[in-house]
Amino acid sequence: MNVLVNLATLKKGGGQNVGLNFLKSLLGNNHNLANYYFVVAKGGEIEFFLEASIITNYTVVSQNPFRRILFECFKGGSLLRQQKIDVIYTIFGIGLYPKRIKQLSGSADSNIFFPEVDFWVHYKGLSRLKKKIIDKYRVKALKRADAVIFENESMMMRSKKLFKLEHTTYIKASIDNRFDKDVLSLKAPKSTKKGLFFCGWQKNKNYELIPFLAKELKNRKIDFHFIITAPIDNSDEHIEFKNNLEIFDVKDMTSIIGQVKKGEIASLYGQVDFVFLLSKLESFSNNIIETWFFKRPLIVANEEWSKSICKEAAKYVDRNDVKLIVDAIEELVKNKEDCKVLVEGGIQELATYPSIDEKTNQELNYIKKIYEAH
Repeated sequence: MNVLVNLATLKKGGGQNVGLNFLKSLLGNNHNLANYYFVVAKGGEIEFFLEASIITNYTVVSQNPFRRILFECFKGGSLLRQQKIDVIYTIFGIGLYPKRIKQLSGSADSNIFFPEVDFWVHYKGLSRLKKKIIDKYRVKALKRADAVIFENESMMMRSKKLFKLEHTTYIKASIDNRFDKDVLSLKAPKSTKKGLFFCGWQKNKNYELIPFLAKELKNRKIDFHFIITAPIDNSDEHIEFKNNLEIFDVKDMTSIIGQVKKGEIASLYGQVDFVFLLSKLESFSNNIIETWFFKRPLIVANEEWSKSICKEAAKYVDRNDVKLIVDAIEELVKNKEDCKVLVEGGIQELATYPSIDEKTNQELNYIKKIYEAH
């Protein structure tokens, strides 16, 4: 069985890390690399990794989605014939390769499975229209796949109801527990309780609530400091956020530290007391399993997606209710036993997640099953 592993949709962030983990697992576990061919995005970490590895059987395509689609439509067929490909696995998304070859797709676009949520509410005009068109393409692509792999069980169940997907499976995300120990220096006082928003300027993460939370904590005389990993880029979002900190007189309660290097992740988690994930929608988030791994209490939005993943290993809050969120913070600050219960719950949940190699083997077994099915 010859597999085309399509990594061309993975250009940055968590998806790119998932692709790198898949490649490292193939390399490190005596898999016959001659049975795999890779398509990767130009200029990303995956291309750089392949250049430095022993793998030579790969093609590089443009990061531009339109150019990539043109490649798949007009050159994909000849590539499949040349490499004698039997099945295609696109880790996230889908490629428009000829339908004569079975294709499996990983899905991480949570918003298409929750149509009742206006996910693009902050977008207007042409920007909003563009997002809606892309979503329609993603739904069409999902239906085009022969099988779909999910990291979120609630999304998988909704896919069957909304889009009548027949061949699906749920494979939990894996965690790379090999963290470097580069030191990250935080300016927040060591004696102050600290809460982490591990995110950029993505409105879905609800980072905009931080100035309001800080003000309420200040009014209650609770010594607290927020850390956010968003870039210091003078974007509209960055400027608006800083202005709100000034307006509420809570600038000294918040640190914008910019992007954190992978080697600094352990140091960052080691210096915070709580982790916040107030997203309206997620398919999955590495923040969750990292929080569990580093034994920190998780405060998460009370939503269907989060309850599907976190179960009893998180403190659930109404993501838009400042007073209730601060109530939860105050409760955890004052009650160490509640924190301990959440941490222990996280440890138990984390034990149910596969290693990188176990996850890769689950994916490969499912690919084989779909390929061999008539």
